[in-house]
Amino acid sequence: MTGVERKSSEIRRLVLAKKLYLRGRNHASAKDEVSRMLAIHHFDNVVEIVLKCVATKFGVVSSSKQEFKFKDLWNEIVQRGMKLNLKDQMFTLHDLRNLVQHQGEIPSKETVTKYKGYAEDFFKKVCSNIFNVSYEKLHLSQLIENVKLRKKVLKAEIAFEKEEFKRCIQLCDDALISVVFKEANIYHKAGILTGYWGASEELKKVISENYPEKYKQKDFSKLSRELSRAILQLGQAVTSMQFLDEYRMDFLKHRRVIDNLKDLPKKELKVSAENSLDFVTNLILKWQGEGIFEK
Repeated sequence: MTGVERKSSEIRRLVLAKKLYLRGRNHASAKDEVSRMLAIHHFDNVVEIVLKCVATKFGVVSSSKQEFKFKDLWNEIVQRGMKLNLKDQMFTLHDLRNLVQHQGEIPSKETVTKYKGYAEDFFKKVCSNIFNVSYEKLHLSQLIENVKLRKKVLKAEIAFEKEEFKRCIQLCDDALISVVFKEANIYHKAGILTGYWGASEELKKVISENYPEKYKQKDFSKLSRELSRAILQLGQAVTSMQFLDEYRMDFLKHRRVIDNLKDLPKKELKVSAENSLDFVTNLILKWQGEGIFEK
């Protein structure tokens, strides 16, 4: 593996770790006990992945395969002369994760919030001190395989870094429109599902392209075309919502922000931009994982 390839591999693993951290942060914001347990698991896993990235970089281990237990790996890295911060907090987090996993311990909301901050601080320090890369520049768009969508999401990420929050939100919406109507062609797929699973013979007849032709000589020919298209679009819209799955509420929040962007208070812009960026990125990666994009 060349130096460039090795660097690219390191960055990709760090990006994946960041994605996992953000997933843990989402769990941390939920109110139920299971989400708090999952958050602790995610934060501990992130720290371990980052540790293995460091260990691989400096030859402490020959690959990403585990050759040391967590605390032994930490100590081995330090003995090789590399500085790691927040040792006590990271060891306590690992112990807490063991309690959650093996004894069903349910961490308090305050505990989860505390270790969410510690894990992020540790991650950021390793990125800057060891990998010479800013945590903020670990762009999740690097995980997007579709080149057009990757570029669109990257523009939104860069706008967020520059604190151009309105532009970030608008670019997120541009990426969402592109993925729904072009790259993934969700409406077309929704039409196929509607026709196959939910359409009676009467509905299939009404939404077919030939249906309005039957009435082209009638006074209501224009109305028949409009109704046929409207019924088809209604079916597509209803079915399209199913593709959102767990991101339905995130979509509604994003649309609410878009509809009120001009009047959105300045203090809400950053959080709204971050939420829209997370939503659009996660949705694209979800559909990518499901193989929904056109070849």
